[in-house]
Amino acid sequence: MIRAVLDVLDKTSRMRLGRSWDDPALEHVLPQVKAGRLEPGLELISQARGDNELRALRVEQLAIAGAAHTEPLGRLAGDNVDGLLWLGAARIEQAWAIRGASYARYVDAERLVRFGEVLSSAAGPLRQVTEALPDDPVPWDRLQWHGIGMQSGRKELDRIWTELTARDPHLYLGHYSRAQALCAKWYGSDEELLTFARSATASARPGDPVTAILPLAHFEIVWSEINETEQPAQNLLEAYFGDSEVADPLIEAADKWRDGNRPHPRALDAAHLFGAAFYFGGHLTRAQRLLTGAGRRMPEILPWSAASPLPGRRYARARRDLGLS
Repeated sequence: MIRAVLDVLDKTSRMRLGRSWDDPALEHVLPQVKAGRLEPGLELISQARGDNELRALRVEQLAIAGAAHTEPLGRLAGDNVDGLLWLGAARIEQAWAIRGASYARYVDAERLVRFGEVLSSAAGPLRQVTEALPDDPVPWDRLQWHGIGMQSGRKELDRIWTELTARDPHLYLGHYSRAQALCAKWYGSDEELLTFARSATASARPGDPVTAILPLAHFEIVWSEINETEQPAQNLLEAYFGDSEVADPLIEAADKWRDGNRPHPRALDAAHLFGAAFYFGGHLTRAQRLLTGAGRRMPEILPWSAASPLPGRRYARARRDLGLS
């Protein structure tokens, strides 16, 4: 969940971290929001009503950008339902930034208390949105992160997921968040996470990047293994994704995604997840085909952070290996 960066140019690799999405209007407005000019951000969220994928992306990214401005954002929001959605999401990002990325046992008591206080304050605005806009899945997606942080328990997270999918059964960010909840480190297991990812892939429409939840699940699993061993990450990634039992379903899922022609603001995210899996697994032609269009835009966390604490450099190396630099 931790957003260490937001569309930052990594000077050592020349990669744009945190930019694995496509929305020119959002790209234009984000610097303004980071500087404290909030009104354009609210307008973007309002404009995206009815387009669940675009609205989810904008709320997510504007929440990251607005996490340092929650007090003025609260004043701007007032009773505006789109402003309340943004406010609740931004408070969640603010809380996770306070907590940090470490496991709870490594976070000092003072930070955990502050984390809980800020995170608690996110629930009210989001619940107001669920009541005012009963068909909107986006507040339910953000409530998944609230529930994870508040340790609300599996029963409550399952209820939130049911509410979300009743409104949109294919929402990409909703599936991404659910995958986090089902990780072994939170409320699930490796087996349950993979079962969920396979089901999402099977029910996905051709061309829908929600199929990329399958490589995401695999990266979450192998990343946990990397963090628990002293073996080189490269070796583990190559062995894991080189296994035909992992690779063959990934090839099928990637083909299902590419067989369709469904424009999607998170298509680049899917390209990185599939492309990195094929790169580490030795399917270099597939990786090259998928990552050609990615250019220097990349996610800030998975998949490349599984291979290195400097994901920009690792992705740059992959591009050189694939003849894409």
